[in-house]
Amino acid sequence: MNTRRFAALGSIALAMNASPALASDPDIATYLKVRTPGTPDVAPDGSLYMRDWPDGVYQLYRRDAGESPHSQGTQLTQFEDGISGFTVSPDGSKLVIDASIGGSEQDDLFLLDPITREITTLHSDPKVVYDHDAWLRDGSGFIYHANDESSTDFHLYLHDLTTGAARKILAEPGYWYAFDVTDDGSRAIVGRYVSASSAEVYELDLATGELLDLSFRDESGDAYYNSAVGYLPGEQSLVMVSDFDDGIRQAIVRDIRTRRAPRPVPGLGRWDVSGAVMNHDRRLLAIGTNEDGYGRVHAYSLPAMRKIELPDLPEGVVTVGDLEGTTLVYRVSSAQQPNISYTLDLSKTHVKPVAITAVDDQGLNLDGFIEPSLIKYTTFDGLEIPAFLYLPEGRAADEPIPFIVWYHGGPEGQHRPTFSATRQYFVDAGFGILRPNVRGSTGYGRAFHQLDNYKNRWDSVKDGVAAARFLVDNGYAEHGKIAAMGGSYGGFMAAAVPIEDTRQADERAEPNLFGAAVNTVGIVNFKTFLERTGDYRRKLREAEYGPLTDPDFLNSVSPLAHLDEYRIPFLIAHGLNDPRVPIDEAIQLAEGLQRAGVQPRQVYFHDEGHGFAKLENRLHYYAQVVDFLEQEIGD
Repeated sequence: MNTRRFAALGSIALAMNASPALASDPDIATYLKVRTPGTPDVAPDGSLYMRDWPDGVYQLYRRDAGESPHSQGTQLTQFEDGISGFTVSPDGSKLVIDASIGGSEQDDLFLLDPITREITTLHSDPKVVYDHDAWLRDGSGFIYHANDESSTDFHLYLHDLTTGAARKILAEPGYWYAFDVTDDGSRAIVGRYVSASSAEVYELDLATGELLDLSFRDESGDAYYNSAVGYLPGEQSLVMVSDFDDGIRQAIVRDIRTRRAPRPVPGLGRWDVSGAVMNHDRRLLAIGTNEDGYGRVHAYSLPAMRKIELPDLPEGVVTVGDLEGTTLVYRVSSAQQPNISYTLDLSKTHVKPVAITAVDDQGLNLDGFIEPSLIKYTTFDGLEIPAFLYLPEGRAADEPIPFIVWYHGGPEGQHRPTFSATRQYFVDAGFGILRPNVRGSTGYGRAFHQLDNYKNRWDSVKDGVAAARFLVDNGYAEHGKIAAMGGSYGGFMAAAVPIEDTRQADERAEPNLFGAAVNTVGIVNFKTFLERTGDYRRKLREAEYGPLTDPDFLNSVSPLAHLDEYRIPFLIAHGLNDPRVPIDEAIQLAEGLQRAGVQPRQVYFHDEGHGFAKLENRLHYYAQVVDFLEQEIGD
C-alpha cells in the first residue's frame, strides 16, 4: 500500500477495523445485522451445510437432520477472511471449500472431513485462482479449474482423493470449467466462457482430451450463450441452456451424438432460465425462470420431462438451490421475505414446503418492509427501461423527496425485487429508491443485453440519466436532490451519469438532476482498468467494453477524462485488495476530482477486495454513506 500517496489525497476514512459512530433513529447498524444463512446443501443423511455469518464473516456450518431452522448448528471453519463457497461430495463424507485472503478472490481449495472437522489444504498459491467444478460420481475425486500455468487461461484438472494426485485433463486457451461427469468417469460436460453473451459447451473425453462441440452457433460460427445442467439418464443426451432461439435463454434437451434439432423443456414460457439443478440419479430436474425480474421454480421427472405440479409459492424472487434425492431446496426473497430456504418433497403430492432456515430480524418488523413497484420509463431513443421503485410509507402523492438512483454492477447484471434490509433503512429514513435495469442488463433477452456493447457504452449512461429525469418529471424528486449510487460497473455509472447530466442540464438551461454520487469499487478509466485487472479477466472485459487497441474510444467513455464537467460532491469507497477493479481506479478519481476543485469523501479498507465482506467494514461504509447522503441531498 502506498501510504504516502494516500496521505496526499486529503479527507479519507481509511478503515482499519474501526468502530464508527453510527446514525441513529433509525439505526443503520440494526438493519445491516439482519441475517439469514445461505441456501443449504442437503447431504444424503439429511444434514444441512450452509454459509452463515453470526460473527460477521462467512463460515461453514452444519445442522443435523431434524434440528430447528432457528438453530445455528455447528461451526466447521474458522478462516480469518471467511469462505467463498463449498460443495458436498455425493456420499456426504467430505467437502471441498473455497477460501481466499483479504478479499483477493485468489481462492485456494481445502478438503474438510465433517466428522473430525479436519481441514487439509489441497491447492494453494497466492498468485493462482482455484475453483471446484464437479465431483466424480463415486466421490473419489473432482474436477477443478486453475490458471496456474497461464495467468490468462483456466485449464481443467482431475484431483484424485485416493492418491492425492492431480492431473491435467484439458489445456486449451480460455476460461474453462466443468458441469458434469459420466458414471464411469470417462466423459465430462465442460464449458468455455467467452463473454456474457457467448459461451461454449463441449463433451470431453477424459482419456484422450478430445472435445465434441455441442454449442449452438450463429452463421459466422460464433457461439451463442450456451450452458449445461447435466447428463440425462443413459448419458447419451443432456440438458442445456442456450439463447440461440430468439435470444431467450431456454432449457433444451440435446442428443450428444446426433445433435438433432433440440427439444425445448416444456412449460417455461418465453422467459430466461436463471438456474437449474438435477439430482444425483438424474431422475429429477428443477429450473428457475426470470420473469421481469421476479422468479419462479419448475420441476420435472426425467427422462420423460413430465412436469411436476408444485404448490403455490410466494411472490418474489424464488430460486432453485440443491436437489438431493427427491428433496428440492429453494429460496424465497422479496422485500418482506428475507431469503428463507425451504424444502419440498417432489415424490409426494399436496405436500407443504418446510422452512429450513430462519432470519435474525434484529427486532425489526419485516412485514412492514416496502414492496417495490415494477415501472418502465422511456429513455432518449424511445427504448423502455424496466426499473423497481421504492417509496416511503405515507409519502403524499406528488410530494418530492430525496432519491437514490441505484445502479447494478456487471454490466451484465440485473436488479431484482429481492430482500434488502439496507434498502429498507434508506426508505424508512425518508429516501426513495429507483433501481433501473439500463440497456445491457441481463434477464430481458440477448438483444437487450447487447445494446451497450463497445461503441454503445454511453447509451447506457444516458439511460441512467433518464431514470433521474423520470423522477423529476413525475413529481417524485426535485433537481439536485437525487444521488447516483452503485458498485463495480454500477460505480462507473455513478461516476458517469453526473457528466451526462451536466451536458443535458447545460443544453436545457436548467439545474442538474443529480446532487451527489457514491462510487464504490467502480471503473473510472477503462484503459488503466483493462491494463491492471486480473489477466484472465482482461479478455472477458474487452469483449464488453472495447479493446485496449482502441484507447481513444476507451478514453472517451471514461469519467476520468471529463472531470471538468463535475459539479456535485462525491463519496469514493474501495478495498485495497480488489483484483477486479484495482484500487488505482479510486485513487485516480480522487486525485482528479481534487484537481477539478471537488473534495471527495473517501473510504478505504485494507482487508477487503471487490466489495466489503466483513460486517464491521460494512457498518463503517454505510455509516459514511448515510451521513454523506443526509448531508448532501437530505431534507
